[in-house]
Amino acid sequence: MGMNWIPVARSAKWWMCAGISSLAATVALWIVRFVLLDKPFVGVYAFRFMLLAVLLSFLFAFLGWLGARRLWLCSTAGLATGLVMMALYSKDMTGWEDLASLMSFMLATASGLALGILVEIIVLVTRMARKG
Repeated sequence: MGMNWIPVARSAKWWMCAGISSLAATVALWIVRFVLLDKPFVGVYAFRFMLLAVLLSFLFAFLGWLGARRLWLCSTAGLATGLVMMALYSKDMTGWEDLASLMSFMLATASGLALGILVEIIVLVTRMARKG
């Protein structure tokens, strides 16, 4: 399985990926917060969730733009997994569903980032071993 579908380093397509990811993550966060958790729509909270989605999406795209394509892939997969976990954990819970679902989102996103870093290190060490 090749990684040809992922933009190359320094490509302007990374910013399109960041924009699409930002929009998708924002909408997903809003759905979880204001629909699944049945919380009243508050503009400040909506803005904060949008800001979180934009920051994460652009950080991951920037890393991909720098050439860490596997890191971007793992981080984005962690973000998507976190959104799914957040949606699942927000159902049928009492009391702490906001915090539990947000923590599961953050844990999955951080795990994806950590896995991406590990994969990039392994690839780097493997390349260095082949050359030397």
